[in-house]
Amino acid sequence: MQELDSTEDNGFIATNLNEIKRWLLTHSQYLNFFTILVLASVPNPLFDLAGIMCGQFGIPFWKFFLATLLGKAIIKTHIQTAFIISVCNNQLLNWVENELIWVLSLAPGLDSSLPKLTAKLHAVRDKYLAAPPPVHSNIKVKKWDFSFASMWNTIVWLMLVNFFIKIVTATSQTYLKRQQEEEQRAELAKVSSASTNSS
Repeated sequence: MQELDSTEDNGFIATNLNEIKRWLLTHSQYLNFFTILVLASVPNPLFDLAGIMCGQFGIPFWKFFLATLLGKAIIKTHIQTAFIISVCNNQLLNWVENELIWVLSLAPGLDSSLPKLTAKLHAVRDKYLAAPPPVHSNIKVKKWDFSFASMWNTIVWLMLVNFFIKIVTATSQTYLKRQQEEEQRAELAKVSSASTNSS
């Protein structure tokens, strides 16, 4: 009986996933400049999916590149800058904190826990806003850092290098193909002109 339920669930899930996939594929064919710009401007993981779909559906490179450039370099950068400035602004943080304390104090039963919560928030804020301690010169720095971030950065760089090599290879192959076609046309033109002169 349990196996029947699981197969029914798999069928239901598979059906819904197929419907979502069908809807996404039918609607993503109409990705335009504004859609790419919005997906590039907001920090989200869906931009990679948008890039893949733009390649799949043949969106022109310059349209994709310009929308990505505007979204990532101008809009997203300004959003992130405003967020960092607002987070690191002590006056704004104090104002937000006072407003939150006032709103939470209206809820019954939270009056007694607000001082403890406020003290914890102050400790966290002081920890993250404090300057890092100075590094002494007698401390040896590790030569090899096998952290997740360094491994991930290495993988990303290898992918970028591979992508660059593929672009250069594809461009050179296209150029060589065009050059060979021109040489073949020239040879055919010589052969046809020689055959017309001989006859």
